[in-house]
Amino acid sequence: MAIYHCSIKIIGRTGGRSAVASAAYRSGERLHNDETGITHDFSRKGGVVLNEILLPENAPQRYLDRELLWNEVQKVEVRSDAQFAREVEVALPVEMTRAEQITCVRDFIQENFVRKGMIADWALHDKGDGNPHAHILLTVRGIDEKQNWEKKTRSVFANARDEEGRPVYDPCKPSYDPKEEKDENGHRPSEQYRIPVLDESGEQKVRIRKGKGTEKLWERITIPANDWNDHAKTEEWRQSWAEHCNRYLEPDKQIDHRSYKRQGIEIEPQIHEGVTARKMEQAGKVSDRCEVNREIRARNRIRKQIMEEAKKLTGYIREKAGELIERFRLFRERAGAFDKARGDDEYFGRTTDGDRGDLHGEQTDSRRTRRITEFKRTAEQTDQNIDRTESEIRRTARNLAELAERVKRKEVERNERYERLLKRRSASDRFGTDAGPDRIITGSEHRTPEGEDGIDTPKKESRRSRGFSR
Repeated sequence: MAIYHCSIKIIGRTGGRSAVASAAYRSGERLHNDETGITHDFSRKGGVVLNEILLPENAPQRYLDRELLWNEVQKVEVRSDAQFAREVEVALPVEMTRAEQITCVRDFIQENFVRKGMIADWALHDKGDGNPHAHILLTVRGIDEKQNWEKKTRSVFANARDEEGRPVYDPCKPSYDPKEEKDENGHRPSEQYRIPVLDESGEQKVRIRKGKGTEKLWERITIPANDWNDHAKTEEWRQSWAEHCNRYLEPDKQIDHRSYKRQGIEIEPQIHEGVTARKMEQAGKVSDRCEVNREIRARNRIRKQIMEEAKKLTGYIREKAGELIERFRLFRERAGAFDKARGDDEYFGRTTDGDRGDLHGEQTDSRRTRRITEFKRTAEQTDQNIDRTESEIRRTARNLAELAERVKRKEVERNERYERLLKRRSASDRFGTDAGPDRIITGSEHRTPEGEDGIDTPKKESRRSRGFSR
């Protein structure tokens, strides 16, 4: 199976980050940031195979200029905590050719993002270390028919109430539109879905407008202008990436966006190692993260052995059960034939007399004796087969128990190792020292510094860039 990786994150002004700096690093270009006056130069960054900008239908052609595009984005996003872009980061299967990788990424971007109104600025990175991947920067605002940036939110009339009586917007119901054409009775069809603004007594509030008289008030709420931030989109995009890649992969190399647990596969997932950990291993040092993954791989090998033993046992039991069923069927058929023959013998014995009857009786006794002997032999063989099957089951059960015990010991060792790592990190934090670049990242450290995207790390920035990052 090829490697699957598809992560999605937001790039915003929080933490001193900028859209221009992010675009410069990922494209490997030199871009000037109008907001800060800093020039971010990554033109000497290696491994950038390709970069390009894909525009949706309403976007002006001037946004093909990367520097102009992201400076415009930063001008529109004026809040101190504004979101500039959404980044989708995907690993490219090495089983695909370079042309297939490029076509796959383009098709994926066009289908999921550009057709929905996003501008996509993407770059393909490959340092020749077996880790080709693509960074896709997406605008978080749409562009209207006049080539202007759309608002992130819009105000609509509420069309429902939740369980607590609060006004909400239900996308499954129509929302009142004052521009909607009236019917023959002078009413707009969506009027019935309006939710009145109520006062303390439960009566609808009104207001008096000069020249318009008394006007009833209706609830309005603010909703996102698009569904790009919906959690369901993450699952949709991740699944789409797997489907696009699988068009180029052999059946035994297909990838799946679901976790092992969701796929029903009894495999323990490995943790992300990162560039720093791999460099430590290449330098002959032992990385904690790489060591954890080696232990996980060892446990997975044991699990695989258990599954193989269980599969063999199941197959053996099915085979023996089939043999036993067939033997019992033959036994019943022969028993029926024996009963029939015995009835015939008794009949002929009663209807014959003299020497003929005596001779026939001796022959019948001889046949009866042979059949009884054959039935006894068949029964003994059946008992022996049952004994062998039970012995195989007991032996396999012992093997499974031994393997399960090994897995349990490995899990205990893993937990102890995690506890030691956490204690060491806690001690380092307590004394004000660094726990090391290879420490395990907790949930509170989910933010990624500029350039440290978990797949490749940029070279040292210029002095001006470092000053701005602070």
